[in-house]
Amino acid sequence: MEKLTTSEISTELRVPISASPLPPLIEEVIRYPLLEPFVYVVIARDVTTGGYMYLVDELRLNEEEIGIYNTLMDTLQFELKVPRSEVDPKAYFETSAKAIIDKYRISMGRMKNVAWSKILYYVERDMVGFGPLDPLMRDPAIEDISVNGVGKPVYVFHSKFESMPTNIVFEREQDLNDLIVRLVHISGKHISTAFPLVDATLPGRHRLMATYMKEVTPSGSTLTIRKFRSDPVTIVDMLNYGTLNSEIAAYLWFMMENRLSAIVVGATAAGKTTLLNALVSMIRPGSKIVTIEEVQELNLAVENWVPMISRPSYGLSTEKIGEVSLFDLVKASLRMRPDVLVVGEVRGEEAYVLFQAISTGHGGLCTIHAEDVRSALKRLTSKPMDVAPSYIPFLDLAVVVRRVVLPGGDKLRFGRRIISVDEIIDVDNQVKVFEWNAAKDVFESHLEESVKLKKIAEFKGVTVKDLLQEIERRKVVLNWLRQMNIRHYTDLQKVFVDYYYKPVETYQRAIERVTKT
Repeated sequence: MEKLTTSEISTELRVPISASPLPPLIEEVIRYPLLEPFVYVVIARDVTTGGYMYLVDELRLNEEEIGIYNTLMDTLQFELKVPRSEVDPKAYFETSAKAIIDKYRISMGRMKNVAWSKILYYVERDMVGFGPLDPLMRDPAIEDISVNGVGKPVYVFHSKFESMPTNIVFEREQDLNDLIVRLVHISGKHISTAFPLVDATLPGRHRLMATYMKEVTPSGSTLTIRKFRSDPVTIVDMLNYGTLNSEIAAYLWFMMENRLSAIVVGATAAGKTTLLNALVSMIRPGSKIVTIEEVQELNLAVENWVPMISRPSYGLSTEKIGEVSLFDLVKASLRMRPDVLVVGEVRGEEAYVLFQAISTGHGGLCTIHAEDVRSALKRLTSKPMDVAPSYIPFLDLAVVVRRVVLPGGDKLRFGRRIISVDEIIDVDNQVKVFEWNAAKDVFESHLEESVKLKKIAEFKGVTVKDLLQEIERRKVVLNWLRQMNIRHYTDLQKVFVDYYYKPVETYQRAIERVTKT
C-alpha cells in the first residue's frame, strides 16, 4: 500500500491521495472498517522486518470528483456563516452545509461517474473533521497520534499492537501548518511564531500538543494527540487485561471506600491516569470529589463531582496575566469542602497544598512521574514540590504501574502491570502488600503484613480477620462482574452503590451467579 501523501495536493486539490492495494511484501494481519464503505484499516506485518504497520485504506476520488470536491469546499467557505461557539460543528454541517450541497448538486444534474456520498465524506472530513488524521481519530483502538514533522510517517499507539507507523505522510510544510492552525483554532487557542507551543483540548476532550514551524522544533511543526476515551477503562477491564488481579482490586476498592490517600506512580504512558480514574470510581458513594487537572482526562459516573482545569496566562509580558495554576486550583478547592481531592499529576508546589489537605483529614489521590516508590517520595520531598518529610506519613498507599515485557512466547508481548502496592510508613519505610512476579506473570500477596488494615480494624472495632474476609467478599463481587462482562463505568457505579448500601444482598447475588458459572 502506497503512502498517503500531500505532495501532489495544490491549493486547488485538497484531497489526500488514497492508499493503493497492499504490496506483495506485506502480510495482512487484520482488516476492519472505520466508516463503511469509505475508510478501512489494514494492520499488516512487513515480511522483511517483521514490524507492524497501520495502513489507512480510503476510497479514492476520481478526477471529476476531485474537481467537484474543490468547488464544494470553495462554495461552502464562501456561503457558510460562522456558527456560534456553543453549536456542534458536525451538527451544523449536517443542517446548513448539506442544504447548500444539495442545492449545488441539483444544479449539476445527474452525473454518471460521480459518487456524491464519497465526495461528501471528504468534504465533511476536511471541514469539520480532523483532515487526513480523521480515520485515526475514528478508531477507538488508537490511543495516541504523533505527527513528527514533514516527510515522516505519522505514528499511532494501538491498544493491541502498540506503536506503529502509518501510511499517512505530510510532504508539504504548508499542509501540516494549516492543519495545526485549524486544530488549535477549534480548540479555542492560538498558535503562531510568537506563540509556537500550545497545549489544548480538542472537541471530544482529546488532548492536543502542537509546535509551530521551526521555532522550538528544528525539524518543523509537530503535533501529538492523546485521545480521550468517552468509555473509560474500568477496574473490570484491567482485570481482563491482567493489569491486576481480583485480590488487589478488592483491596484497593476497600481502601478507596475508607478514604485512604494514594499516589499512582509510573512513567509516561504507563497507565497512571487510567488507573487513577478506576480508583476514583470506587470512592465511597455520595462523597464530594474535586478533580484538578491541566487538561481534563478523568471521566467519572458520579454526580457529586466538580472537575477543575488550569488556565495558562495571556499576553507577551513576563506577568502571568489571567493564569490559573494547579496551585491556585488546589487552594481554591479546599474551600469547596471536598471529601476527596484528586490532582491529575503533581509536579510543582501544588503537591505541598495537597499534602496539607490530606493531613487535615481530606482524602487525596494523585499521580506522579517516577520509576518506583522511593524515587516518587524523593521527588515529593525535593524542589519544586518540597513536601516536608513529616507530611509523608499522611500518605497511605503508593501503587506503581508500569508497561512491561510479558514472559513466555517467541515474540515480544507488552502489557501494563501493577508492579507493587506499598503502604507508606514514612520516607524510609514502606510495607509491600502486593508485588508482581515478572518471571511467572503472577501477583504475590503479603496482605498479612498490612499495617493499614490493622489501623482500620482498630478504628472500626473489628479484627483484621474480619477485614480480610470483607476483601474476600469483594473479590467474589469483582469476579462476578468480570464473568458477566459488567464493565461499563456507569454499570459498575451502580454495583458499587448497591454494595455500599446493601452489601449482604449484593454479595449473595454475586456468589450465586459465580457458583452457577
